[in-house]
Amino acid sequence: MESTASHRKRYFKHGSPSYEDRKERHHHKSSHKRRRHKTRSRSPSGSLSAHDRKPPVVYMNPAFQQVYGSSSIVATQADIEMRTTLIGQLSAYEQRISSLESELRAAQLARGRAEQVVYEVNAEKLRVESHNSEIVQVMKTLERAVEDLQNDLKSASDESGRRQLELENVEKNLASSREQNSFLSERNMKLVKNFYVCFCCYFFIFRRDESARELAEVRPRIEALQADLRLRAEENRKLSVEIRSFEDKERVWKKEKTDLEKRIEIKDAVATAERKNNDEWKRKHLAEKAELERKVKLAEPDINRALDAESIKKAIEDVRAFYEQKLSYMLNELETLKKKSSLKETGFSSANSSNERLELEKSGRSELEYRSSSAPPASISNGLLSSSEN
Repeated sequence: MESTASHRKRYFKHGSPSYEDRKERHHHKSSHKRRRHKTRSRSPSGSLSAHDRKPPVVYMNPAFQQVYGSSSIVATQADIEMRTTLIGQLSAYEQRISSLESELRAAQLARGRAEQVVYEVNAEKLRVESHNSEIVQVMKTLERAVEDLQNDLKSASDESGRRQLELENVEKNLASSREQNSFLSERNMKLVKNFYVCFCCYFFIFRRDESARELAEVRPRIEALQADLRLRAEENRKLSVEIRSFEDKERVWKKEKTDLEKRIEIKDAVATAERKNNDEWKRKHLAEKAELERKVKLAEPDINRALDAESIKKAIEDVRAFYEQKLSYMLNELETLKKKSSLKETGFSSANSSNERLELEKSGRSELEYRSSSAPPASISNGLLSSSEN
């Protein structure tokens, strides 16, 4: 035993080549075991316990069995302890892998739910964008309607101003015709009075001076005067007919004036109501308009892509048809007003011609007596001139 121990001491002496070879072989064997352990941890058999595994088999040279007996026993115990620790670590790692796999499955489920939520959010976003585009189109339609209403209001105000001027001209013409009628009636009364006075004076003078001699001469003159009186009565009848026609025209003009005033009041009421509604709508939807403008700015590229030339063309054709209809209506009204003004001018010209004919038929002494007062006043002549110019 002593010789064996001394032999081992000599054999395992540090620095000897046999010791270095043994140490290198042991290191190589342990590293090889680790590699096998690593490869074994990846295989399905790595989950076996330490009791189920077979102990490692160490093959030794029989020549060196007595020499290396004690050292191999020590190395085998160390390897067993190391293997036990590695098996424990392997089981811990496998538990960690199973927990990570469960976490991975939970993460995949969460990812699926998140993708579903993202899909729903995108669908809601598309729906909101389409709704915003519809709102933008409605706003544009309302803006165009507001512009059309403003244009209609402006045209109505212009039309009311023009009708007001026409009413003023009609009133001036009515006033001038009234003055002319009053002047003609007064002049006719004066003519009748002058005629009777002249006739009485002439009759009494001739009756006083030459009643017998002038009786035969007075009789034909009396007949001529009676014919003249009949002519004057006929002319007075015509004048009364003209006066009645003027009165009828005056009633018609008054009726047209009331109708125009009613239409103007209706248009003013409609314009006031529309202005009130527009103000309320502006106050009510100011915040909404700002929000919609912001959304419109965000969705403007999509809106520009969505608008096509066909819809723009259709809108232009609708606007063109509307204004052509409006223009035709205004032209028809203008033609009717021109016809009315021409009828008024013809009525005034016929009245002037009849007055001149009455003045030219006067003769003799009576013409000299009322010639200075036969001209109409300046206001009547100015009214006739203004009506003819209109």
